[in-house]
Amino acid sequence: MSEASVQERRREDEWLSRSDYERLLEAADTYRERLLIRLGGEVGLRAVETTGIRPEGISHVRTDPDRFLLSVPESGGGTREAYLPAGVERELSRYTNSNGIGERERIIDVTPRRVQMLVREVADRAADRTGESRFVDVSAHDLRRYFARTLLCERDVSPRVVQSIGGWRSLEALDPYLDAPNTDEILDSLEADRTDTTALDSALLDASTREQLEAEVCAVLADRYGFAWIDAPELDGESAPSAVSGIDPTTIPSIRAGLDGGAAGRTGTQRGIVEIGIQYGETRYGTLYVGAHGTIHERERLALLGRRVGHAITAIRRQKLLLADTILQLEFHSTDTRSALVAASERFGCRFDLESIVSASESALVYYLTLSGASAPAVIEYVSERRGIEEGRLVEGRDSGALVEFVVSGDCPLLSLTDDGATVEEATIKNGEARVLAECAYDTDLRALVERLTEAFPDTRLVGKQATERGASTVDGFKQGATERLTDRQRAALRAAYFGGYFDWPRGSTAEEVADAMGVSSPTLHNHLRKGQRELLELLFEDEE
Repeated sequence: MSEASVQERRREDEWLSRSDYERLLEAADTYRERLLIRLGGEVGLRAVETTGIRPEGISHVRTDPDRFLLSVPESGGGTREAYLPAGVERELSRYTNSNGIGERERIIDVTPRRVQMLVREVADRAADRTGESRFVDVSAHDLRRYFARTLLCERDVSPRVVQSIGGWRSLEALDPYLDAPNTDEILDSLEADRTDTTALDSALLDASTREQLEAEVCAVLADRYGFAWIDAPELDGESAPSAVSGIDPTTIPSIRAGLDGGAAGRTGTQRGIVEIGIQYGETRYGTLYVGAHGTIHERERLALLGRRVGHAITAIRRQKLLLADTILQLEFHSTDTRSALVAASERFGCRFDLESIVSASESALVYYLTLSGASAPAVIEYVSERRGIEEGRLVEGRDSGALVEFVVSGDCPLLSLTDDGATVEEATIKNGEARVLAECAYDTDLRALVERLTEAFPDTRLVGKQATERGASTVDGFKQGATERLTDRQRAALRAAYFGGYFDWPRGSTAEEVADAMGVSSPTLHNHLRKGQRELLELLFEDEE
């Protein structure tokens, strides 16, 4: 049966949704299974193509941000260039390195039939865990269909681009994945001006307070569509607008009452209204509503705003904490073994002392910790296999213990606190208990912060808090100057290199190892390090001129 014929017998409700795809990823129990799901769902590979890719086929084609292409052997001979998302490239690199796969060796060294069987096994596992029998019918081909549908209908990628990177022989082969446009969509696509991103980018980058940010975002969106408002997070079951533009605030309760509730990061619509969750990591900042007098046809494009606004709010909160005179000091204790570090300290009877935390990306942090009381290789292997830990390695042995590094993307109290804009100053984890000292801005919604943390880690409690004035220091001026001069990426690169032992002699880490932990290329890391060092040296010596 041809690929087009397969699509014709599908009903619309049989398409894999984003939540379905995420459940499949959660059901993958091995790195190889997870790779197979991602290569089909995010790179668009057929089962037979998956078995032919090699490390030498990965090309690093752009930096800052990093972009990759993957050379895919095709069944008719020749190759095509597929787009390789940075997250998939990291997993491919980790898999090839950990399994000692050579540059010219096949990464997935099984038959196409075995690939199909492995995907079926993951799908069956998802059906068992969710109780939803529809997962039983999911195949490797359904992942490729999900890839095409996501690009064409959610991300609005040109069909010609999808045809090229996905290896379809003609544009007609993509027809089954496309929704037929209605009259309004045709007219709006041809006549409406595209969103002016310049004004929106300025609002996100230039605002110095959360109030200013929310007001300017609403004003830009109201000018483009008609009206917009932001609801602050619910307090005692009620929502209240924190910013409004283009609409009478008194009419908002009646409009809100008619809307269907939407999960954070998704969109719900009613009479031309889009509802977008504002979120950064696990922290929810509220809900953005964008309304128009007609129908809005850029819902998926608008949905990305939730993360962008959430990221901007988090950046403002962290900047405020850095410069605040009065701060809140918090102490938490946790015995929750959902945390990989707590579980490891209990199992091995060991101790972790936090040296530093470095931001690797929007969703991942790099932890540098001193490990004592247990064999480092055994602990690293155990922690690295836990959910939420992307990778771990030994940086160097020390008399006081081993310096270890973990890239963490979830299931850790320290990450939850950081997502909420707090700064973790100290952390000690030993014998199954973590003691964490953190600082946050004085006006932080402490109740919401604690609720989010204890919801994720129930065996965690706040044992102490106090407001304190930051004392004057001879290095305060230098630190403030460094904060103003360094970009977030320069600061992160310098911290990762410093605490990773890159500046030690002999070096505890190579530039490649530090770059890999941060998820960037070695040239990108060197670029950030050189520019950051230049800024610090200018700050140090400028008063001598």
